[in-house]
Amino acid sequence: MQSAFVQTRDIRMHYIQHGAGEPVIFIHGFPETSYEWRHQMAELGEDYACFAPDTRGFGQTDKPGIRISRHLLASDIVNFMDALGIERAAVVGHDWGGIIAFKLAIDWPHRVSRLALLDTLCTVWSPGGVHGYWFKAAPYPEEFFAQHHRSFIENVMTGSSERPLPQRPYSPWQSANRPRSHWATPEDIEHYAAAFADPMSHAHAISYYRYGLPFHIVSLDPNAAHGESFESLDERTVAAMWDHPEGIEAHPLHVNFMDYGPDDRHKRFEPPVLWMYGNYLARSRGTGAGSRSDDTVPSGNPFSDQFSRYFPDLRARRVDAGHFFPEEAPAVTNAALSRFLRGEI
Repeated sequence: MQSAFVQTRDIRMHYIQHGAGEPVIFIHGFPETSYEWRHQMAELGEDYACFAPDTRGFGQTDKPGIRISRHLLASDIVNFMDALGIERAAVVGHDWGGIIAFKLAIDWPHRVSRLALLDTLCTVWSPGGVHGYWFKAAPYPEEFFAQHHRSFIENVMTGSSERPLPQRPYSPWQSANRPRSHWATPEDIEHYAAAFADPMSHAHAISYYRYGLPFHIVSLDPNAAHGESFESLDERTVAAMWDHPEGIEAHPLHVNFMDYGPDDRHKRFEPPVLWMYGNYLARSRGTGAGSRSDDTVPSGNPFSDQFSRYFPDLRARRVDAGHFFPEEAPAVTNAALSRFLRGEI
């Protein structure tokens, strides 16, 4: 695989490239880098021209420190494509990379031939994702990453860390509450820990969640445009939810499935879309996944229903692995992506 840099319209982006043929762009999640896609690029590069950039603020891409928005991050990928002369591509996104990929597809549909979303979301946040509230509760994230950035990497990727993480409200991650995972090698941990040791990556991670995901409460409203109205919650309101004396789960607003993209809720992306999700979805409160067959599209609440809302041509696959299944279960992931790119599912 080739490691390279390209100057886009406003930032210098690092990326890895492998293979030749029709282009496929892979967008990594948090707290990862383009390294996440090493298994997919090695196999799919036999048939496709695969490109995986480090997103703004991560890996070796520039870290300018300006406030993040989903539009900014998606336009980074458009500018990346322009700089490399890629007019249209299939796009694969995991976690935050899926949030970016969704925004790219929904606002620049002519640049995306088909879309694969891996353990991610479109605009609706599940109440079970408590870290989304924590990120808005300054100064907890700033202090946490400054002191525990390596332990954080160890914890989210293995389920434990050599140095214990602090309890709530200082951290939403505690080793004792996480299932043990064995996919990450010492080399993987070293890569991600070194990449996330940069304080500017901490600042960008916080900005991604704090400002890139502005929470809104959605209400049905026949007098409003598209039949819905939205109440915006500022960071102080969300921080107060996190700091509730009985825990965020006891806060009266926590029952809401927050939406961070109300301007997108009337849009649709018509080309084929694959939604892949891991076992954690079936275990999480309020996701609607349940114990369904591996190719059934989950439904039954705003989180699951968001995918069918946006994508008329949608199919789903459950992966018997955790959140990081592109790395934990690469063979299954590669097989599904390969079949999807060939138009077989």
